Amino acid sequence: MDLPGAERETREIREIWDASTALMREDASEANFKKHAGRFKVLHLASHGEFNPASPLNSRLLLAAGDGEDGSLTADELYSMNLNAELVTLSACETGLGDLASGDDVIGLTRGFLYAGTNSIVTSLWQVSDDATAFLMQRFYQNMKNSPKASALRDAILETKEHYPNPAHWSAFNLSVAF
Repeated sequence: MDLPGAERETREIREIWDASTALMREDASEANFKKHAGRFKVLHLASHGEFNPASPLNSRLLLAAGDGEDGSLTADELYSMNLNAELVTLSACETGLGDLASGDDVIGLTRGFLYAGTNSIVTSLWQVSDDATAFLMQRFYQNMKNSPKASALRDAILETKEHYPNPAHWSAFNLSVAF
């Protein structure tokens, strides 16, 4: 469960956005997320993520357990939340995967966050490198100080590509926007 790059990533983003609140390790709990997430315009979750192809509503982010929560924030649980976030970044593996349900809905974490009221979300399409992702996310948030989200992500990807040439390290992340 240890992700040293995710912890470094969180500390670096906190330095870039000095008015931010960072919860790490046992404080980064499912209970704290559910209790406080609706108050923030930007949410960044650096954790493990798992897509469940057999049951996409059980796709999850792994957070700390406690206070009556198991530490598994599932797509299904997001449907009962009320988020007012302008941006949610899921800096974790496979957070952008989903399963096509009847109609045109793709069920997974992305849909859960959008349903909960998120305006835009950054997700990944496969298992990602802890170190390369930490670099990419730090650049993304630095770039967002002067650029719109889409441009900031594009530029962060290009910068990451220079340091980590393998496409597996920089091409997994995408931005989805609610209309």
